Formats: sequence, C-alpha cells, structure tokens
Amino acid sequence: MVKSYDKHNEASQIAENAKNAVTASMAVEIGAVGLGALITILASTAAADITGIIAASVVAALGLFIVPTKRRKAKTELHEKLAALRVKLVKSLTDEFEKEIKQSQQRIEDAISPYTRFIRAETNNIEKIQAELKEASVEIYKLQTEVESW
Repeated sequence: MVKSYDKHNEASQIAENAKNAVTASMAVEIGAVGLGALITILASTAAADITGIIAASVVAALGLFIVPTKRRKAKTELHEKLAALRVKLVKSLTDEFEKEIKQSQQRIEDAISPYTRFIRAETNNIEKIQAELKEASVEIYKLQTEVESW
C-alpha cells in the first residue's frame, strides 16, 4: 500500500498544476494589457481611454484570482488524497495486524500441541486406572464381607 504511493508522480502533478495556473494567469494578464492597448488605440477620446484601462484592469484582476483558486484546488485535492491514503494505510495495517495475530496463535497452538496430546493421553490413562481401582475396591469389599461372614 505505502510502497505503491508514488511521491515523485504526485510532486510532478502538483508542479504541473502550478505551472498551468501561472501560465493561465500570465495569459490573462497579457490579454488584459493587450485589451487595454487595443481599446486605447481604437478610441481616441479620454472616456474610451479610461474604459480601456478599466476593462484591462478588470481582466488583470480576474487573472490574479486564477493562481489562488488553483492553489486552493490543489490543496483540496492533496487533502483528499492524503485522507484516502490514510484510510488505506489504516486498513492495510489493521489487516496485517490481524493476520499476524492469527499466525501467532497458530504457531503457539502448533508449539503446544504435543503437550496437549500428552496431557489427553495421560488423562485417559489416569481415568482407566481410577476405574480399575474402583473395581478392585468393590471386589475387595465383597471379599471382606465374605470373609467376615464365615
């Protein structure tokens, strides 16, 4: 999971987005200057000059909003990707932890299985011996009562 995260690819994507934002901003700024100059050339009156300057200023101001907007978008995308990566990482770690616990339990059970078999076998032997002792005790009691009755 973590191995599959390509930080170089992610960095190049962020750099490409930033480059595109700066390029778009520059294009708008150049367009604003060009628009202002065009309107100034086309109109010879002072009112038209002011209109051209205002129009160029509006377009230039719009260009200044491109970079912060792209930056906000890039930050949002990065936060979303990090959140998704965090969720995948937690799931991966949880799965791996549970797998390790199961393997550890299996190794413990495998390690103690000879002893548990031995305990079961000895318990069966003891139960047989106890049953035989009980039978012998009953037989001894019968013999004692028979001897005493003579």
